[in-house]
Amino acid sequence: MPDSYTVRLSIPRNGGWRAWGAAAGQFEQRLAAQESPAVSAAGIESETRRGRDFVRVTVAVTVVAPDVAQALAAAWWTFRRAASDDTAGWDMSSATAEVRPAARLSRTLVSVLFPKLTRSPVRARFTLSRKISA
Repeated sequence: MPDSYTVRLSIPRNGGWRAWGAAAGQFEQRLAAQESPAVSAAGIESETRRGRDFVRVTVAVTVVAPDVAQALAAAWWTFRRAASDDTAGWDMSSATAEVRPAARLSRTLVSVLFPKLTRSPVRARFTLSRKISA
């Protein structure tokens, strides 16, 4: 049975704050348009600015998937679709991802009633990198 995961992708934006400001609205619209039965929510969680030339955008995607790897793949696909023809505007080789099970009331209730039967949530951290072929 598939579980629900929250995936946070953190990707540096090329071109700095001004370039991101010009592209942010359209990117956010395309990101929201990616919602489907497998992707229940997608949106910009935060924007971190360091100086004039650096912006890191964090995107949060809630995914229904059978495992962590497929949740990460679905979230990455969602981001890539939203970036569409603007992939050069992102430093994808420096992207990072964090995958966690989405919070569920039933797990909390079970942990209160049966504390020895529950496990702590799985936390995984991945670094996405581009493969360069010769």
